[in-house]
Amino acid sequence: MSNGRGRTAADFRLAFRSLHANYKERFARKVAEFRTKYALPARKDAEVEAVLEAHIRTYVIDGMLAALRWVIVPSTPEQIENMIPEAQIDPATGARRRMDYLGYEQQVDEPLLILEAKRPTMFPTPPNGSMEVLSAIVSQWLATPQKAPGSWRDWLPSLQDYVLAVAQRAGRFPVRAAITDGDWLIIFERPEDAFGGRGARDPNYIHVFPKAEEIIARYDRVFDLLDQRQVSRIAGEITPGEIRGAIDPARVVTVLHGLRLRHATAATVGPLVPTITVVPTIVLRSESGSWFKITPAVVDDRTVHFVPYRYEDVPRHLEEVRADAERLLGRVQQQLGRDVRPTSLLEHYTDDAFEAMHGVEEVVGKDDQFWMVTGQATHYLLPAPVEAVCPFHDFARARERQCQARENPLITPSIATPRAFFTNARPHHCCHADVAESKHVGISDENIGRCGARSGRRGDAFCEVAPLEEYLCCRLCAFLEVCSATEILRLPCALA
Repeated sequence: MSNGRGRTAADFRLAFRSLHANYKERFARKVAEFRTKYALPARKDAEVEAVLEAHIRTYVIDGMLAALRWVIVPSTPEQIENMIPEAQIDPATGARRRMDYLGYEQQVDEPLLILEAKRPTMFPTPPNGSMEVLSAIVSQWLATPQKAPGSWRDWLPSLQDYVLAVAQRAGRFPVRAAITDGDWLIIFERPEDAFGGRGARDPNYIHVFPKAEEIIARYDRVFDLLDQRQVSRIAGEITPGEIRGAIDPARVVTVLHGLRLRHATAATVGPLVPTITVVPTIVLRSESGSWFKITPAVVDDRTVHFVPYRYEDVPRHLEEVRADAERLLGRVQQQLGRDVRPTSLLEHYTDDAFEAMHGVEEVVGKDDQFWMVTGQATHYLLPAPVEAVCPFHDFARARERQCQARENPLITPSIATPRAFFTNARPHHCCHADVAESKHVGISDENIGRCGARSGRRGDAFCEVAPLEEYLCCRLCAFLEVCSATEILRLPCALA
């Protein structure tokens, strides 16, 4: 479920910087005076510590969560609460206690975020400790809490109790877990791995921000990991038969075609070649902003489609995927009880709801696997025209005009640099340098307004399908209607 309109990572950065500065300048002095006057030297007075934690929650953490679109008390009719403070839980290893914050998906009671607030404490950063080192250190604390310093010996096992209790009662782990004192912040991207009995405590999924300056500097990473819309969209993958149990069919407002796609490599007699497989999906959105990805219950060799190496087989492949996608759409419509039709990609990209369901996104925890929204199209590839009239599919003809994109023609599919499935002279291949350079324009604070809505982050390529195919002809890509509406892409071919 999503709340708020127009929130961005930059908005979060500004909000957090203001909250933290106000706390330091206006409240920290009073808190220090309070601590000096009332706290015991060893700072073990439970009542005093609780007050210090309450200050941080009031002055910093509540506002920080609001900037990440978590709503405790709605302030407008459009907002829907999705965060419970002081949520009661019965940990498996103790008496009933209260989690500081529990973020959830309202319609399906999906646990999304557990966040624990702690009193102001200096994070134990070793000299010259990098982010990677800090992540590894926290991983070690998780594995052997008794070796953690000071209060961390209690804090991490306590957070683990909460995570495991939620997982036991909800039947699934929360999407994220975090702990913070409003200055430092640790985000557990995969709580099951960090706290589960079989978890590897992989440092790659433990993100440590040892001071507020790091949160401000790496604000986009914090936003990607904790923003309510970003967290919410990870949660909902269901089958057609589960739709009515997960969402009120009357509240579905958007339907889109999509794909689950995997880019892999296959061994051949010669060099490795790329292999692309796709499975049709349907994407639903409720009026409250919840998103659900609808996939077949059984995925086998009839539902997984390989993009063919023989170019003459591409039309057959596109037709087979279209037929499967339409069958899946029919099943979804039957469950919804109405003939709701897919929305176009252009409508989706210009809707505020795009923030919670990007056109292309990686499958969490799966390298080279992607979710892709294709709108009214059933594939990201469009059929080639009967007669190709553009000269820029062929390297030699592009070179004659001194606008070739590469030093040499792409003769065989490439798996790395560049990543390209379609080769020279194929209608789905583009050789024009201006197109390639436009695709690889980096998204930045300066040009974000001209780029329009994009799936990528700052620094990523403008092209939506660049992670899959760097030289795909834009005219034969389903995302053309989106990209051509921006100020970045102007195609040099003569086609209207």
